[in-house]
Amino acid sequence: MYFSCNVSFASLPLFVPTIIAEMGAFSRIQANGLSAPPYLLCFFTIIGLTYLSDRFKMRGPFCAAAATVAAIGFILLATTDSVGTRYFGVFLAINIFCCVALTLSWTANIHSTESKRAGGMTILATMGQCGPLLGTNVFPASDKPYFRTGMWISASFCLLVACCSGLLSWLLIRENRKMERAGEIPRKNEAPEHGIDNGEVSVPKFRYIW
Repeated sequence: MYFSCNVSFASLPLFVPTIIAEMGAFSRIQANGLSAPPYLLCFFTIIGLTYLSDRFKMRGPFCAAAATVAAIGFILLATTDSVGTRYFGVFLAINIFCCVALTLSWTANIHSTESKRAGGMTILATMGQCGPLLGTNVFPASDKPYFRTGMWISASFCLLVACCSGLLSWLLIRENRKMERAGEIPRKNEAPEHGIDNGEVSVPKFRYIW
């Protein structure tokens, strides 16, 4: 998921001003200025989604939703010629940044100890940071002015993020239910039937946040 996020978003900081400039209605200076509003909106979207994700203790549905919106944006950029529609597509495509924030926190939430989290984050960063190697090379100058190939590749990886988010959520929900049936963790919204240790409830196993 993190690799796919990086493929889609790594190209955006480099190519959004170029993409806007190649729409044909703006100068280079105007294109650089118009690249700021999509990022500003995305900033508030990230704050909102991460807050709701913590509030409802869910990562997958929010990550899948943001990735799907981003995919729609890239598809608009890949299939349309209208300046207004393509600029709107940029606003949607930048939502892939939301998936980065959610994926990073989700990785921490599915490991029960500090050492496992450290190992998980190391694997995530090592594999995920290979994404920009691909993402920054899918917008060749020969594809000007619409960069169709890069848009379709980015859209595909956004959809892959959405599918992987749904699959991982399903696997974690299934694992939680299996542990509930076995009595290894308390059922959700139920008080655990385990002892109190230093004022904290001790639970033998870890409930996954999906």
